Amino acid sequence: MKDRIIVDSQAAAAVFASERQRKIIQALMAARLTLVALSGVVALPLSLVHYHVSKLMRLGLIEVVEEQRRAGRAQKVYCAAAKEFVVPAELIVELPGTGLAQQMREALDRHLARSLVGVSFTHDGQRPRANLLKDPAQTGAALELWLDMGLRASDAAELALEMQALADRFRARGDNLQPRYLVQLVAVRV
Repeated sequence: MKDRIIVDSQAAAAVFASERQRKIIQALMAARLTLVALSGVVALPLSLVHYHVSKLMRLGLIEVVEEQRRAGRAQKVYCAAAKEFVVPAELIVELPGTGLAQQMREALDRHLARSLVGVSFTHDGQRPRANLLKDPAQTGAALELWLDMGLRASDAAELALEMQALADRFRARGDNLQPRYLVQLVAVRV
């Protein structure tokens, strides 16, 4: 396994825009796996994993590192071709998170369609405000909070650190058996 591979083709770069293929490569960066084991790790049917692995092999992004002998056909063990893959900006098909942002927006819209009573428009003396009025009988399956704040650069940096710490704290509590939540914490200078 190489330390780093600089992706040099559009076809290989497109792999990193595909959630399924990216998950397969990242699983093989973490461990050496057979197709059956990989199928379990990425939660995809074996036939689909076989298809993607064949493609990733042709592109040179993964490789066979071992063949385990057993009755019948030898079982191949795969790993990523590198510990790190760098996709140059000019080859980026889609920024990481673009698909998740779309998925989040759709989930929020579905939830709001079920729980929204209306929107309240006010002015607090400094800025206009818009607040979503939700039906209190609906469960808290989604929260969307937008704020326009004036911050010094040092305060923005502190906010970013606190948002990361908050996300890390709740991620550590994570349990794959519980309902999944897509969480986005964003602060951007406008």
